[in-house]
Amino acid sequence: MVDDEKDVLDLFNEYLKSNGYNIISFDNPVNALEYFYKNTNNCSVVITDYRMPQMSGLDFLKKIREKDTDHKIKTIIVSAYTKTDIPYEISYIMKIDKILEKPVFLDELKTEIQKLIVHH
Repeated sequence: MVDDEKDVLDLFNEYLKSNGYNIISFDNPVNALEYFYKNTNNCSVVITDYRMPQMSGLDFLKKIREKDTDHKIKTIIVSAYTKTDIPYEISYIMKIDKILEKPVFLDELKTEIQKLIVHH
């Protein structure tokens, strides 16, 4: 999970851990990519914020997909902006599995993760 807002990251992290998920979280997408490249097989779902100072969520997921060419890893992008701000063509080409609009409610996030894992 990647989000430059530490409060959001901590909240999602604690909630998902309390629901039995093993979460690795980063407030910097560059550090997250370093971890990902070394631990690709340990990742089943990647959740990222859309707007971050170091790298956009789309650019981050593009780098994930360069390594995960068979799309085994499910991806969720979280945005304070509406879904129309993320062009459909980009989300289709990059195979973003889910776009969630902020504010994201904790039970909604858990439900979407469960749906992706079931179809995994």
